[in-house]
Amino acid sequence: MEKFEKKWDGIEHQSPAPKLEIFTKGDPNKPDITYFPAPKAERWSKLLGYTFTESVDDLEGSFSFTVENEEVKKEEKSVFDLIPVRSIVKIYEGDLENAVFIGIIRQRQIKKSMTSQGIKRSVVFSGKSIISCVAEYTLSLDIRIHNIAEPMSRNKDLTDRLTRKKEKGDLLTIKDFMKETWEHFKKVSEEAGISTTGVADIIKKFIGGGNPNTFIKVTGIRQTLHYDIACVFYNAANNVIVDVWRNILPENVYEFFSRCEDGEPKIIARQVPFEPEDWSSLDIYMISPISLTAYELDLSDEEVYTAFVSYIIGSAREREFYLGVYQTSKDDIVAHDRKKQKIYGFKPMELNFVGYDRQGNSPKEDGNRAALIEELRELNKMALYWYSRLDEMYSGSITVITDFNKPETNPRAGCRAGFLGGEFYINKAEHSWNFGGTPTIKLTVSRGMIYDNSGKMKDGKDGTIRNVGSRFRELEKENG
Repeated sequence: MEKFEKKWDGIEHQSPAPKLEIFTKGDPNKPDITYFPAPKAERWSKLLGYTFTESVDDLEGSFSFTVENEEVKKEEKSVFDLIPVRSIVKIYEGDLENAVFIGIIRQRQIKKSMTSQGIKRSVVFSGKSIISCVAEYTLSLDIRIHNIAEPMSRNKDLTDRLTRKKEKGDLLTIKDFMKETWEHFKKVSEEAGISTTGVADIIKKFIGGGNPNTFIKVTGIRQTLHYDIACVFYNAANNVIVDVWRNILPENVYEFFSRCEDGEPKIIARQVPFEPEDWSSLDIYMISPISLTAYELDLSDEEVYTAFVSYIIGSAREREFYLGVYQTSKDDIVAHDRKKQKIYGFKPMELNFVGYDRQGNSPKEDGNRAALIEELRELNKMALYWYSRLDEMYSGSITVITDFNKPETNPRAGCRAGFLGGEFYINKAEHSWNFGGTPTIKLTVSRGMIYDNSGKMKDGKDGTIRNVGSRFRELEKENG
């Protein structure tokens, strides 16, 4: 865990000069166009603005940038003509060696208008994170397509491949699962002769050489799957890799997001940081008055859960079983917040899993079933800890100035923000800059409360951030 903190007094000066590299011909070592605002530059200096976002539970991200539609006499074309859809874009902020965002253009829009200064010509390019090329990787197993084998045989191939990982008794890791499914998707697609060669080429050139060991990063304390996988991975239609991952690693328990680390695009996967050790290990960015420009916070009871239950779809103890014991059973396998149930009533959060081993779920196999129930009991306890106090936590947005002098201190999605004496979870970070203006990062935050040094939420009133309306008045000062 790193702590990034700015000075709380004095004045900071910077001259933001973002750089955009655009690759139109596919050579990852040679950008075809580079935008870098410079007063004396004759070409490729007229960058008017850009935005990009990274968000937890979003592998696609988004970005856009606007430039003046310059005429390039040598090529007898304009910028609009020179930058086609599916070009790769790298955005740099301060650190001109390591990109903070890498995207692929999906749309371009040309604009022209008459103003008091004459004709204004501009082009807006927009798209998604380059990791979207992985997230959207699709394999079609329509039996009408030539060379496509019966889909169920492909399911068996992948299941066998994942099972072999456990021949030595080792638990299958999240990374092994994601890596094996990715490699199998590619192999089946290539064998069928219907691989998306354009996408595969982009992945190979710009995403870690196409090696999942390079672009998939799993973090957190718990990195293993606790049950054998035995589900239907493929259907006789279009199969999207991220859907396969989500079937085994469901929301509310696991997180996926994309971001650049040391200039390279990564998929970050992890179990939600239920554990205090996971929470305290996240990088924390301390929000100072110098960088703060605006914030909006709210405290709401719109999302409240008072009971937490996990189950495996298709098992003997599936949803119907727990519906009968949610409110009546004294067994602690179902985690309850009895105090809040008296206020809000019975509001369950269901955590259901697809694809884990069906063995051990039968009442005749008491030993295996007991181990399974114990795993689910522990998960319910963690969900109770993580989700039961949402009505006590602040959420909203915090906008700060992007630091081009020390870009490593700029907050990122999936990390923490220290603010108002408490800590917040950064769900989303949206960067924006317009020529002549101040570059900013708008953070969407949640889970705002007080945690101790070990990362554990403080109990009761000690965990609630107090005096929010009067504790942070720096924006109201004349020189704030």
